Amino acid sequence: MAYYHILKERRTNLKLSIQDVSNQTRLAPQYIQAIEEHNLDVFSDDFSFVRYFVHAYCDAIGVNWQAIADEVDMDINEVAHQKDMALTMAQRRMVEQMASVQKKKKSSTKKKKSWFQKHVSRTSSSLSTNQSQLIKVLVLIGIAGLCVLSVINFGLRAISNQKLQTQEALRQEQLSKKEQETNKLANQRQKAKEAAALVVEKISDETNAYQLSNIQSDVKKLDLSITLPTKSKITVTKDGETINDDTKVYTGTFTQSLELSENCTFEISIETYSDNSITIDGKEISFDKTDWQEGQPAIITLQVGKGNQKETEEYSQYDDSGYDYGYSDEYYGQEGDYTYDQNEYTEQTNDY
Repeated sequence: MAYYHILKERRTNLKLSIQDVSNQTRLAPQYIQAIEEHNLDVFSDDFSFVRYFVHAYCDAIGVNWQAIADEVDMDINEVAHQKDMALTMAQRRMVEQMASVQKKKKSSTKKKKSWFQKHVSRTSSSLSTNQSQLIKVLVLIGIAGLCVLSVINFGLRAISNQKLQTQEALRQEQLSKKEQETNKLANQRQKAKEAAALVVEKISDETNAYQLSNIQSDVKKLDLSITLPTKSKITVTKDGETINDDTKVYTGTFTQSLELSENCTFEISIETYSDNSITIDGKEISFDKTDWQEGQPAIITLQVGKGNQKETEEYSQYDDSGYDYGYSDEYYGQEGDYTYDQNEYTEQTNDY
């Protein structure tokens, strides 16, 4: 299928009018129609812009330009060649017609002429010869002029093609720069996203306890997700208060929004643990089975900031009543046994 048929069929399949394509490409509607009807005479013998117009048309309706570029170039060259051949044939016909007119004048019937007629005839012949030479000169000038115009037209086409190539190279350079800028912005956004991502760190010396940090100031909640291969009850508490329906049996995927406060602690309890996948805002949290036994609930603690730590009660006074100090009466003798004189008491005191 010819390229101009492909363009027209693509446009009609997209339900676009010629005016719609004209609005997108800023090409005159008559140029678009001429391309689809393969009427390149509309371009007034200047085919240098036809390639650019077809390229713009392809970009507007999504046709692969590289697939038809060679066909378009061959078609443009063929049309230009036919135009040049037609111009050359027209020049030849004009020369032949002039030569035919000149022969007809020479083959006029010879009649016996008087001296006056002969004199006039010689004078006329001389003028005719001069006129014939003038015509030849004019014909040669016309041919030379046409050759010069052809050379100029060829030069203009070459300049126009060079200009189009320069414009295309500039366009490709601009596209490359835009693509580089887009990739740079994408990398910057990715780095910013990674820098703002939630950080989940295991709390040392504690089993299945995690510290949540790098939480942005505009983040008010985190999304908890738990996959449930088997049915199970799940209890989620915040600072000791249950925030979900812990009487419900969940299946499939359990999700819960964790409303944040400055310092808080979340506790997640999975009644029937079966290698569940647990994530917080997409961050994977693993469950350590070291101190866990089959049939027990799996409990995971998430601490935000310092967490909600319980205060330890301190006792400053104790009730001595009923307290056994560990002494018995056998260590005490009779009343006279623990009576010391002054010297003995002083010596014993110094021993301390």
